Amino acid sequence: MTSNAAGWRVVFACFLSAVFAWGFGFYAHGIYLVELQKARGWSTGLISSIVTGHYVLGALLLPRIAWAIGRFGPRVVFLSGLGITAAALLALPSVTAPWQLALLYALMAPGWNATSVAPIAATIGQWFDKKRGLALNLALSGATVAGLVVAPALLTIIPTMGFANAERLLVVIGIVVAGVAVALSVRRGPLSPKPAAMPRSTLAPLKHWHFWSISAPFAFVLTSQVGFLTHLVPLIASRSNVDPGLAVGINAVMALIGRVVLGFVIDRLEPRRASALSFLVQVGAIAVLARADQAAVIYGACAVYGFSVGNNITLSPLIIQREFAAADFPAIVALSTAVVQIVYAFGPGLLGVLRDAFGGYGVPLVVCLSLNLAASVVVLMRRRT
Repeated sequence: MTSNAAGWRVVFACFLSAVFAWGFGFYAHGIYLVELQKARGWSTGLISSIVTGHYVLGALLLPRIAWAIGRFGPRVVFLSGLGITAAALLALPSVTAPWQLALLYALMAPGWNATSVAPIAATIGQWFDKKRGLALNLALSGATVAGLVVAPALLTIIPTMGFANAERLLVVIGIVVAGVAVALSVRRGPLSPKPAAMPRSTLAPLKHWHFWSISAPFAFVLTSQVGFLTHLVPLIASRSNVDPGLAVGINAVMALIGRVVLGFVIDRLEPRRASALSFLVQVGAIAVLARADQAAVIYGACAVYGFSVGNNITLSPLIIQREFAAADFPAIVALSTAVVQIVYAFGPGLLGVLRDAFGGYGVPLVVCLSLNLAASVVVLMRRRT
């Protein structure tokens, strides 16, 4: 098999890993929140704060995960991440105390981060140079498909099987499919750097505006997006004639469509301007959702919002690819992802605390609007010379 064919097999395995990682470690948080509230009576703020801690811990570990890929190879890292995440998810329905939930989310932190954006970007970078943007976009499409498949599937079978059985069944299916693909296809690529000790200069880009002109706006917009998507199910569940599963599915379908459209045109676009437009599209959708009560309007707003969801994940690595040297790409992506994740980790908790404090989602949605608007301005502040 040619290295090119092997590279596309790696892309497919990374795609399946992304489906598992985002399906259970991102889109399903809102479902866990609702089900744990029903079963344990815990507050929105408490559960959301635990999710926040999960993201922060994972972000702090990201530089280590990037190093581990270079040291041990991507296959070991991905399989370890999938296994750790699956173990925590299988135990999640059995928690009876908040500290148990916090412990499981702490366990999931390195697992989720070993199977998501930074390791996928680093692995794709070992196999592709000229077509890296296309390959990365296709691999990260798994994040979008996750919202289309995993969350709606959970919401569909929970009424029949119950939360515990439904969640465990889907986790087992997911770990088998993703695990087999990774075991068979993922390995070091022809562009793989030699194994090395943990570098001491991984934080050097933090001193430069160029780095922050990319990381800051995506930190803002993903704080808004992660918080919004975590609370989407409880946000619309109480509104008349609205099916949360359908809303999540529509959001995910449009995210996939948006990512495919971007894939066809990204080489002809300036990615910073494309990012600003993507952020502003969500502003309109959030404004509509803040006041909408009719099912058709809510579904339409979810569709518009979803069009940008996948692209907001992909555009940051694409900007880095264009504006930094290829040799620096894995380290810059890992550091940027860590910074962004530390910030957006507070999205779910922030919105949850505000929701509890103000008795509704009005103020949290205003915060989301403000973050998106700020991001659309900062991303256009180009590199200082």
